[in-house]
Amino acid sequence: MPAALKGWPCGGNVLYAPARHTGFDFDAMPLVVGSPPENPDPARPAPAPAAVAVIRAFAPNVTLPQAPARPAVPQVEVPPEAAETADELFARLRRFCADGRVTVDLDNKRLMHIDSPVSFEAWGNQWVYPLLLLTCAVWWAFGWKVGTGAAAASVLLYLTLGKALLHRRIERRVREQVLEDVVRWRKLWSFGGVSLRSTEAASGGICASPSDNWMEFVRRLTKSA
Repeated sequence: MPAALKGWPCGGNVLYAPARHTGFDFDAMPLVVGSPPENPDPARPAPAPAAVAVIRAFAPNVTLPQAPARPAVPQVEVPPEAAETADELFARLRRFCADGRVTVDLDNKRLMHIDSPVSFEAWGNQWVYPLLLLTCAVWWAFGWKVGTGAAAASVLLYLTLGKALLHRRIERRVREQVLEDVVRWRKLWSFGGVSLRSTEAASGGICASPSDNWMEFVRRLTKSA
């Protein structure tokens, strides 16, 4: 028998196994293979019960990194006035204008620009073309001296009476149409040429378009009421 093997009697058979094995002592724990004989020999002592080797698995001593705890989200309280829509603030602005708390100031030079949403080039042409035709007719009928005087009078008439009527028409358009529709109002405010002025000394101030915020101006007036 090789020296590295060791045998045990088992029911007339001999079980050979390594005398030593890594991690287990087969001298202390013999291995039994098969079932005991049906008619054991009474002269032979019964073999001792085989010991059962229990193998336990041990987890390595490794600490897994934990995810960093998320910071608590601060609860921000939204003031009621911040949830107001543009339609609600525009309706309040109209009430302030009707009560005399807010006046609307217009920059006629800016509003008469060709890109202005409240001005039409045809309004100016209604004055320019008739005066030009009149000047040409006077020039042709009475000569260049009288025609020159008619041209100067036409220019003076346009710059005084014509401009005044155009400014009044723009102002009427702003008050009758723009202040009745929030979409037109916001378009005009983005273009510029209109400002809001408070008539109250406590909450006074001017809100000019397009740099200032007209909605914040209305909220400020509401708090001071």
